[in-house]
Amino acid sequence: MSGYEPRDGDILVTGEKLVFYAFGYEHPPGRAFAFLKYVPKALCGKLEVEFLPMSWRYGGTELKRPKELFSPGGWRAVMRFLKSELPQYVFSCPFLGKEMIAVPLDRAERVLIPSECLRSLRARKRLDRLEERALELVELLSSASGVPEEDFGLHGSIAMGMHGPWSDIDLAIYGSRSFRAVEKAVRELAEEGSITLDTSGGPLEARRGMRGFFEGVRFVYTAIRKPEEIRGRYGERAYIPLAPVELVCTVVDDCEAMFRPAIYHVAGCEPVGSWPEGLPGPEEVRLIACMVGLYRNVAKKGDRLRVAGTLERVIELPSGEEWYQIVVGSGRPGESVEPLS
Repeated sequence: MSGYEPRDGDILVTGEKLVFYAFGYEHPPGRAFAFLKYVPKALCGKLEVEFLPMSWRYGGTELKRPKELFSPGGWRAVMRFLKSELPQYVFSCPFLGKEMIAVPLDRAERVLIPSECLRSLRARKRLDRLEERALELVELLSSASGVPEEDFGLHGSIAMGMHGPWSDIDLAIYGSRSFRAVEKAVRELAEEGSITLDTSGGPLEARRGMRGFFEGVRFVYTAIRKPEEIRGRYGERAYIPLAPVELVCTVVDDCEAMFRPAIYHVAGCEPVGSWPEGLPGPEEVRLIACMVGLYRNVAKKGDRLRVAGTLERVIELPSGEEWYQIVVGSGRPGESVEPLS
């Protein structure tokens, strides 16, 4: 693992055959902040969550996937499970002031990086139908958008070689500009009828436009920062939660809205209801940071948002500068983003 720096979406498979996905871009030395996506069936009885009915087989291990990956209740259940059974995966972060899932890199027996997974699939001579469709979709989106295939990656069960008949094609796009070009191409291809957008997830999913069907196969595409787009490193900032708040604001920059966390630069913030006394006012809020994937790419520059989340003070440790953001997906119930435009 020498020289490896985790990025959002990297897959880490541990010796226990737990499958974690790296989350975000600020990771402690020798660890990766992550969420648990697949669990060996033998351990499922110790994890108090509802699982999807299907199973996946990775090597000789049968895996199950929790039905809800990001709900506050699911997060607490996973933390209880890890603290009880595998405490080495729980990390007390001094810069966040709370316990987090953080995979020690020396516990990962395999790391799957989306760009490398796609290259590996291209190099194979024998492919099944779903793998063929994945490569055809990348070729189509690359051609239609002008984004080179080197800026694409492959996530999910196909990347792990454990896909089934129900599996979708889970693509990654590296870089905000490449993502915007692919996003435009997807909507144009949908108008032409080459693909179909999937809006079954409701209004937010329709706004995102990040799911669809190609040749009868469901696909999803998400974004990963290129190295030059990573805003900071672990330990450069401290994040101090202050209070739950609700406000309405205007998006002034959406160049980081497609990543995870999704970042919306905002202004014109106005409180909804009462604002906690003794805290900086809503006009001090600079960013909305969404930890929940559903809120990626739901708003563009100029849109108005209604946001319920946790007000945080952010301290730039090298300079001492302080500023404020609202986090959506802190683990508290009721946090959400609602586009008003």
